[in-house]
Amino acid sequence: MTLTVILVKKVAMLEKTRNSISSSDETEVREAFRMISYLLQYPVKRWLQWMELMEVANLYENLKIKEPLIAFLNMIGESSLDDLKEQYVSLFDFNSACSLYLTYLKIGDQRERGQILAELKELYRNHGFLMTDEELSDYLPLVLEFSAVAPLQVSVNLLTSMREPIEKLKSELNNLNSPYVYLIDACLSGCDVLKKITLIGKG
Repeated sequence: MTLTVILVKKVAMLEKTRNSISSSDETEVREAFRMISYLLQYPVKRWLQWMELMEVANLYENLKIKEPLIAFLNMIGESSLDDLKEQYVSLFDFNSACSLYLTYLKIGDQRERGQILAELKELYRNHGFLMTDEELSDYLPLVLEFSAVAPLQVSVNLLTSMREPIEKLKSELNNLNSPYVYLIDACLSGCDVLKKITLIGKG
C-alpha cells in the first residue's frame, strides 16, 4: 500500500486504533506517531471529522502526548477547511523555516543532503517500508509513519538523528504562535518515551 493510500484511509485506521491501544507505553507512542503523521498532512475533508480524532486522543495515557494532541484538535474543531488549508500552505509551503523536510532544516540544500535522503530511503526499504516518489524520505510525516512500525532501536536511532531539526521546527512554530507546535510537542514527547524504553532495556 502506498503512503498516499495510507493517508487517505488514516481516519478509518485511527477509528480501529481505539480498540487496539494497550497499556504499553511503546504501543501508545507508535499509535500516536501515526496520528501525528496524519495531522501533519495537508488538510482534507475527512480530516475535519475531528470528533473521531478527539476520541482517539483521549485514549492516550501519557499526558505529554495526550494534552498537546487535544489542544491541537480543539483548534481545528473551530476552523473551516478553507482556513486550515490556507494556514497550512502559508506555514509549511511558503516558509522554509517551518519546512517538514528535516534534512533541509538541518543542513539546507547542501550536496550531502542527497546522500542522506538516499540512505534514509534505503533504511526504509531494508525494513520493508515502501514509499513512493511523491515525497522525499526526510518528510516528517513519513519519518513518523516509519517510526511507528520499525524495530524499536531503529526508530529511536532515526528519531535521535532527526532530533535537532524537529526541535528547530518546534522553536519556529512556537515563535509564530502556531497551533502546530502542539503536534511537534507530542512528537518529541513520544521520542523521549521510546528512548527511555531502550535505555531501560539496556540496564
